[in-house]
Amino acid sequence: MAERFWPGATETAARAAMELLRSTCERLASTGVPVRYLGGTFVLADEVLSCRFDGTAQAVRTVHELAGLPFDRLLPSIDVP
Repeated sequence: MAERFWPGATETAARAAMELLRSTCERLASTGVPVRYLGGTFVLADEVLSCRFDGTAQAVRTVHELAGLPFDRLLPSIDVP
């Protein structure tokens, strides 16, 4: 999971960032890098964007670099349906 503290961000900006991360994952995956965007959550009150990925830490870093979107922390996590 990549987390970003994003003061002043709007829901519109967060949705656009999540879409950009999703499409960047698809583009990178098409080159053979195993990375997939699993979804994200924007907590308005805390101004935090958290996005989940399936892939190595390096692949997730590359996605963010290609998308031009910074993150503050990269944390291993699990999803429980």
